Amino acid sequence: MPKQRHLLYRLCVVPIATYGYRLWYFDGACNKGVMNQLKWMQRKAALWITGAFCTSPTGGLEALAGLIPVHLMLKKLATRAVYHVATLSDTHPLRSMMGEGLLKRAVPHAPSATLMTPAMRGKVKSTVMEVDERVHTLTESFEPFAPEACPGDRLLDRYADHLHFDKHNPTQDRRPYLDKLIANARADPLTVLVATDGSVPWSNQYQAASAAIIYKGHHKLGRTHYVSGRVTAPDAELNAIACAVHLAVKQANCQHIMVFTDSMGLAHKAVDPSVYSGQAFSLSVCHALQEWFEVDDLRRITFVYVPSALRWDIHGEAHKYVTELKVRVGCHKTENSIDVLCSQAAHSSLDGWGSMFQDRTYRGSKFLELQQPDRWLIQPSYLNGGPWLSTFGPSITEFTYQ
Repeated sequence: MPKQRHLLYRLCVVPIATYGYRLWYFDGACNKGVMNQLKWMQRKAALWITGAFCTSPTGGLEALAGLIPVHLMLKKLATRAVYHVATLSDTHPLRSMMGEGLLKRAVPHAPSATLMTPAMRGKVKSTVMEVDERVHTLTESFEPFAPEACPGDRLLDRYADHLHFDKHNPTQDRRPYLDKLIANARADPLTVLVATDGSVPWSNQYQAASAAIIYKGHHKLGRTHYVSGRVTAPDAELNAIACAVHLAVKQANCQHIMVFTDSMGLAHKAVDPSVYSGQAFSLSVCHALQEWFEVDDLRRITFVYVPSALRWDIHGEAHKYVTELKVRVGCHKTENSIDVLCSQAAHSSLDGWGSMFQDRTYRGSKFLELQQPDRWLIQPSYLNGGPWLSTFGPSITEFTYQ
């Protein structure tokens, strides 16, 4: 089956072929021979996946097979690898080769970028120099060995019984259930209700925003919304959850915090101190809840799932409140999360592929252009096997026939 062949190539062949590629792939590297070998390998794979004729143009083959051109794939991987250097521990051996801003607590090695003169830095071309120049676009910081992440001391290790997650049942009509739940919570004088939401505008001219609204009974205790910088929607939502928890733990006479969110995945992430985009928010949540739980053994927190489309009660209010905030990206440095920078690298590669695909000499002069239901031409992509593999027949015979 073409789709299974595509998956096998992406999962097994590509990782082996690109293993250690950062040793020879960087700005200024002489790698024409290696790149030609990889392009030849991918052409063979595309022929195997699609069952096309050996004389078929490479561009059209790659599009049909859902295989992004090798040079764009490596560019995307290299860009993402640059930002992931920031997740290394302060004493990681690689840091001893970096510049002063990335050295942290590592001891600089003899050929380290830290010890180079400005003249030497201008002449040297390597992966280390590339990382040192580009990683500063990332403003997010990480703590691989944070105290809150130590096994046995984690929030989920010590206070698992105090953390509750209201699981979503797809067959259940959510609105009546939520109405009953919030009515009971409002009747409890020791329960604080918090609604959170994050918003990422469609236009890149605006920053993402986060919001939290806090209630006790029917009385609104406060609300806040603020910009989160250039981040993904999950980053903005995680930021909002962290803000909500900090507001709730400060309230007097509170034994139960109920957080209403439209992402249960991020609710679980909020109490997970592992290294990922938005880790700083999770660490602050873990620290705040740990101090709050230590005071009273009866204290607990419940995360409740609210479908965003419902525009329900206080969560609908939070959604309206966060979408009202429109702040343009200014001339000053904007916060950038690792996820949004990696996402930009992926989109840049897809845009580059789309531009190449417009060239008839690349895709083939006889390539059949197909339209989507909205009458836009189908563009090449590697997501889910690409648009052609996902649409046509499951067998290689049917795919080749189509």
